Amino acid sequence: MQGIILTGGQGTRLRPLTDHTNKHLLDVCGKPMIFHSLSILADVGVRDVTLVSNPEHVGLFETLLADNFGGRFEVMRFIAQRDKPGIAGSIQMMPEEARRGPYMVVLGDNIIGGTVAASRAKFDRDPHRALIHLAEVPYPKMFGVAHLEDGKLEAIEEKPEDDSSHWAITGIYFFPADLFGIAAGVKPSNRGEYEVTDILSVYLSQGRLEYHMLECWWVDAGTHKSLARVKRLICGGKSSGNEARS
Repeated sequence: MQGIILTGGQGTRLRPLTDHTNKHLLDVCGKPMIFHSLSILADVGVRDVTLVSNPEHVGLFETLLADNFGGRFEVMRFIAQRDKPGIAGSIQMMPEEARRGPYMVVLGDNIIGGTVAASRAKFDRDPHRALIHLAEVPYPKMFGVAHLEDGKLEAIEEKPEDDSSHWAITGIYFFPADLFGIAAGVKPSNRGEYEVTDILSVYLSQGRLEYHMLECWWVDAGTHKSLARVKRLICGGKSSGNEARS
């Protein structure tokens, strides 16, 4: 399995902390944020990882991770994201040597209080189906959400206007080997981004999208409030319960 970790974006919701650095390099309890999200991959046995970031930050990640994290992976690649904003845009830019699926994709500002070993095992039993992780949130408008009916996944929606679903799609995904063929067909959304929800909607339309409820806390550490929360959770040693919030 190949891992992809995405660390692009401008970190606008974390300004002024991100005025002069990438948000994934911000300190979280004595470690850069990226160390925590990379551990999600390493903890389930992923050893081949491609990191995507802004052109001005790629070198920083390469130096940091070679010195401090390289021993946990056999292969690490560093790719600059240009011209194609969004998760699907990052996936479209993967080099040929990183296109040997299946894949695990993690967003670099997503941190969890456990592992996804159970869902990795579930995916491995049927690697032709994509698998997403869901967490219940009180304010779903900031996330892509899954609409469930009697436990069945019915629809995927990016940043909904209402609160009809509180099941946020977290930034931890397992994808089959055909990911790049599907991602290639994604066009920019009304927001001008290449949305991962468009990829997920294709798998859903093909009857090949599964979900797993996260069994630990999850934080998207992209705001001042959520960054403070994840620091409390990690430094305080809390490891159970779902603390997902916007």
